[in-house]
Amino acid sequence: MLRIVCYRFLALAGLVTLLAACGEPPAPPLTAPPDAPGGASASSGAAYPLPSGITVPVPVPTGGFPPATVPTLPYVPPATLPPVATTPPRTTTTTTAAPTPTTPPAAKCRSGPTAAQVVAVLKGLPGIPDRKLAVSDGPFCAGSWQFAQVQIAGEDPKKAEQLFVVTTGTPTALKVIEAGTDVCSVEVQTKAPAGIRVRACGA
Repeated sequence: MLRIVCYRFLALAGLVTLLAACGEPPAPPLTAPPDAPGGASASSGAAYPLPSGITVPVPVPTGGFPPATVPTLPYVPPATLPPVATTPPRTTTTTTAAPTPTTPPAAKCRSGPTAAQVVAVLKGLPGIPDRKLAVSDGPFCAGSWQFAQVQIAGEDPKKAEQLFVVTTGTPTALKVIEAGTDVCSVEVQTKAPAGIRVRACGA
């Protein structure tokens, strides 16, 4: 009999030890709290105290959130600037001077002295080479005045020194006014015809 009691005691002690090793039994699953008085439920968004670490999603309205409203500002017309005064462009009037008529040089003589008569009147004058001379261009006549270009006979006209002669009078009675490399004297400028001045002075 004592042996049977010992066996039962050992079996009970083993059961208690087994239960202690397994820990507490699992808690029942959470359920939604009962509806609040007045017909409110958990789905309506009412707040209920929840155990720590458990969150409940917030319901989103059907169709999403309403769009943001942008305020409409009153229309303000742009400022109108006063017209800017403009200065009309200046017009420049160009006055073209009438061309100055040019004086033609004296033409070759038709009834004036010959080249031999011009050379003959130069003999013995100071500054004139004491050599045989020849007329290289001319003589030219304007009124009773003559102009001729003279050089040493036989030399190349492009290389020989050219002498100029201004005379006046008849072919048989010539008077030398100027002779040399520069014959544009005051007398020629003031008394000679325009054609002779163009030949002797260039104008």
